[in-house]
Amino acid sequence: MARLTIQFPERTSKILEELSEDNEVTKTEVLRRAVALYKYLNEEVRKGKGKNKVVIADEHDKILKEIAMTE
Repeated sequence: MARLTIQFPERTSKILEELSEDNEVTKTEVLRRAVALYKYLNEEVRKGKGKNKVVIADEHDKILKEIAMTE
């Protein structure tokens, strides 16, 4: 397994800490999940030739947020 040393600005470090605590996982796990999500989104954008959107919807499929994904 690769070992990395990463330096973040204080604000980013605080966000990482909050995500870790909120989800009851390690900071390393937060970063693993972030990389996996980024990889998935990147692949979807490439498949859609840069014309995809990420949609956040409620339980009734009402769109709450829409994020345009571009290459």
